[in-house]
Parts: sequence; structure tokens; C-alpha cells
Amino acid sequence: MTRLFIEKQIERDVDMWEIEGESARYLSDVLRMRVGEELILCDVNRIDHECEIVNVAKNHVAVAIRDRHPNDHEPKFEAIVYQGLAKGERMDLSIQKSVELGVTRYVPTACSRSIVKIKDGKDGKRDRWQAIALEAARQSGRGIVPVVDAPMNFKEALEEAKKECDLVLFPWEEEKEGKLGAILDTLNWEKHPKIGIFIGPEGGFAEEEAELAANAGAKLVTLGKRILRTETAAPAVLAMLVYRSELI
Repeated sequence: MTRLFIEKQIERDVDMWEIEGESARYLSDVLRMRVGEELILCDVNRIDHECEIVNVAKNHVAVAIRDRHPNDHEPKFEAIVYQGLAKGERMDLSIQKSVELGVTRYVPTACSRSIVKIKDGKDGKRDRWQAIALEAARQSGRGIVPVVDAPMNFKEALEEAKKECDLVLFPWEEEKEGKLGAILDTLNWEKHPKIGIFIGPEGGFAEEEAELAANAGAKLVTLGKRILRTETAAPAVLAMLVYRSELI
């Protein structure tokens, strides 16, 4: 079912809602939705409102709210992915799949081996990445739209993760001893742990970066015997977190 995110609270006694602006144009012009079709409005409090369209115009869509219930599709953890800047569609794919698998924030990170360089924000990449996150959140039934942050350099990202996260994971292809499963077994999922995940760019992390991470308290871990592409690694880690927190 079509899902829209509303940056307002829809009160419980409200049974009609008006959608305007870009969201209305998305429904009427892009999706060509008509009277009688159904959609979900997810408000700022993560309440899903099941609605039926009662009127459609180019810049205005009116809906009747038929039912409402809390969104229960968010994971039992908060995850921040610090993704080493990668070329072309690799970032796009990583963002899309990370959102589907429960990431909370996504931070493009400039590493020593990143081929792509941080720009001044005028190239439109961040807007495109945020649009990818929005579509993935709609498709996967999320209760929030994860934020794609402005790029950081590696040291800034590491310092932020050290301050904000309960656990910082640093998958590295040179690590042989750190077992992700053993670390996850120590977490209390009912306390909604905040987890930072560092992912290297195409060439991986440099040894100096791994040393900095370890000295900052990050857990260096292996993801198995196979070396994953940069766009695969973050979704792989998130899938492991979902499995451990929800499926066993």
C-alpha cells in the first residue's frame, strides 16, 4: 500500500486529512491515484493512519482516516552507518538496502582510500541520496525516514561515534579474531542499543584507520571468509543485527 510520511501529528479525533504540495503532486501526477484508493499516512509520532482518498486535485488530495495503529516496523536498535565514500551507484545501493534493513542515520564518510572526494554540497548528491532513503522507507513500511547526513571525514565520524554510540563495529578484512556474533550476544536488545557501523570504501580501510578505530574503543570484527564489496557490507551487518535482535 502507498505510504506517505507526514511531519505533523495527526490527532486521534481527526477523521479527515488534507495532503498538499509535493506529496499531493506525487499522489496525483506520479502515482495517478484516484478516489476510493487506499494509502497509509505515517505521522511524526510513528502512527500509521489507514486512509481512503475522497478527493484528488493537482495540488490537493483529501483522505478519510479509516483506522490507525502504532507503526511496529522499526528495529530494536538504532544504527548509524558511517559509509566510506564510494563511486556511482554503489552509494545508492548501499543507502537503499540499509534503509530497508533498519538503519537510523547514514553518514557518508571520507576515508584515506576513498576515490570520491567531499564536495561543497552543491552537486545534488545528498538530495538524491535522501530521495533514495525516502523511497526505501516507503517501500519497507518504516516508521521514520532515515536521514542521510552531510559527509564527514573519518576522524570526525570516529569521534562522533565514540560519543554517541553504545557499541561501535568496525568490519575489516584484515581482522581474523573478532567475532560479530559473540559481541552481539552481549547486548541487551530491550534497552534499544545505539550501534555505529564503519564501512570502508572500495579499497577498504587503511591499517592506520583500523588502529585509530581500535584505540577509540571500536570493535574490529570479521564478516566471514569472503571479502564483501563496499555496497554489500553495511546491509550485511544490518541483516545480522536484525536476525540477532528479532529472529531468534
